[in-house]
Amino acid sequence: MSSSQVTPPPTASNRKPRSKVKSGCKTCKVRKVKCDEGRPACRRCLSTGRVCDGYGIWGGGNARCPQRQGGLFDSKAKDGRVPIYPVSISRPVQPSLALTLNPQQKIYFDWFKCRTASKLPGTFTSSFWNTLVFQAGSCEPAVLNAILALSSVHKGDAIGVGLQKSRQDALRNEQEQFTLQHYVKAISHLQPHFSTKDRASCRIALIACIVFVCMEFLRGHFKTAQLHLANGIEILGHLQGQSDPKSGVLTLKPCHDPTDDWIIEAFSRLHIQVELFRHLYQHPCVILQPAFDPQRTPTSHIRSLSDAWRQMEPILNNIFHLTQQARQHPVTTREHTSQQLIKAKLAQWLNMFEAFNKIQPCEGSGDLEKAYQVVRVNHTMATIMADTCLHTDESIYDAYTDRFLLLITQLTRLWVVSAETEDFSLNWDLMYMPRSIIDIGWIAPLYFTAVKCRVHRIRLQAIKLLPCSGHREGIWDSSIAACVARKVMEMEEGDFYQGLDLGDDFAVDTLPRPQDLALPLIPESRRLNEVELELSGAPMDRMLLFCKQQQHGVKRRVLISQYSVLLQLWVDT
Repeated sequence: MSSSQVTPPPTASNRKPRSKVKSGCKTCKVRKVKCDEGRPACRRCLSTGRVCDGYGIWGGGNARCPQRQGGLFDSKAKDGRVPIYPVSISRPVQPSLALTLNPQQKIYFDWFKCRTASKLPGTFTSSFWNTLVFQAGSCEPAVLNAILALSSVHKGDAIGVGLQKSRQDALRNEQEQFTLQHYVKAISHLQPHFSTKDRASCRIALIACIVFVCMEFLRGHFKTAQLHLANGIEILGHLQGQSDPKSGVLTLKPCHDPTDDWIIEAFSRLHIQVELFRHLYQHPCVILQPAFDPQRTPTSHIRSLSDAWRQMEPILNNIFHLTQQARQHPVTTREHTSQQLIKAKLAQWLNMFEAFNKIQPCEGSGDLEKAYQVVRVNHTMATIMADTCLHTDESIYDAYTDRFLLLITQLTRLWVVSAETEDFSLNWDLMYMPRSIIDIGWIAPLYFTAVKCRVHRIRLQAIKLLPCSGHREGIWDSSIAACVARKVMEMEEGDFYQGLDLGDDFAVDTLPRPQDLALPLIPESRRLNEVELELSGAPMDRMLLFCKQQQHGVKRRVLISQYSVLLQLWVDT
């Protein structure tokens, strides 16, 4: 075309399409205009009076920080029912990454989107799982590959159902290769973020870390999962401006960006699970402690069941910290004061929770009642933990038989409600849903009851309830917990009740009678102190059972028995 020719203005039919805006704030992307990427809000939005919606997982924006998205039971659907799974979990991958997914990868991504992200959060939905992980996976190869690896592990339990064993094994080998391939890719893509160490890179590393922890729990690589979690907490300390989280308390600065809020919430859930698993014995403990935020009004009520759990988390962390202090140092007035403060907070929580239940009763909905009972049983367990945390003798638990009776009553009710609501015959798609969640449930309270309550009837009912669900809750596996709890009971009781009619053939949903509680309790000399379970192997193939024993006036950690998964046999040392 010569310079003298005039090009007519483009019409709607011949105008060149604008190129996609691949960077910048969300507002500029929607408007398809170039963003100057100013921080915290871009100047282009500010100059036109628009709200800058920020840069996704990289933060920023001048919009008012939204309220945390509530959990599963924060609000009802229009028809009055409570949805079992989150209704807004889909976050499509951007074309740049979606085009790289081959058919096999797409199958696993769809599984993650439709099943894994729905199932793993458990009782309460999580903005991390229904929003943030999809947002990060849409633009970060490290997170996308981590998602694919986790999805393949989660799908593994359903692979080859109904096929011959040889074909089943071949499919599972392919699945394992897929998992490792994308696990390695995810770690490789994280390397630049580890080098950069800026806020955005820390966020990417933390998101991937949470996915890794969940994946390793599902694989049965429990030590690796805990190592990932410890590394994540160290990165979280760096993000929060604390260089030494090993001090025992990682004080979390107030979050004014929902991205950080969601990451911390996901870490807190995993961290509390692991601390509950390790609570019965002395160990190095780092707790996540929210800092005082003057912009947030003091809590005087509970708004939802999800909010009830969020308010209990810092109380549990305080119990963990105080328990470890009492095991390491002589108890002083300071520890007693801390204990009274924790007990007061638990009492305040219960008052708020009962007030909330009067306003929004759970009757008439099995899913609501399940969530109610999950929160309630963990609170009851926490009250026993708080009352006993300054004592190292096992006989202290004998003073709380009434509390253990309340706990086993609540746990039995939870089992009955769960059995009534889990009808997989109506939903073929869910029949082979792997029964694993990454959230708080009932396994920890059942295990705590079985190991710490020496009333034979109560602890045996807890042991019977444990394998009934046949599922996992992060590091907690109901079958493993039942196996270990029964072993502890057998080692402690021995022949103590020989010749007595214990009535052990009771139905699992029947509550103890007064005469069941009249049996003599085993003496202190028979009781195991600081029971510790080590899950060995990757995947786990041995369980090592330790306790503390007095040797020459000093308490020492002693291996008392080990269990072979292959032989399904305990061997005492």
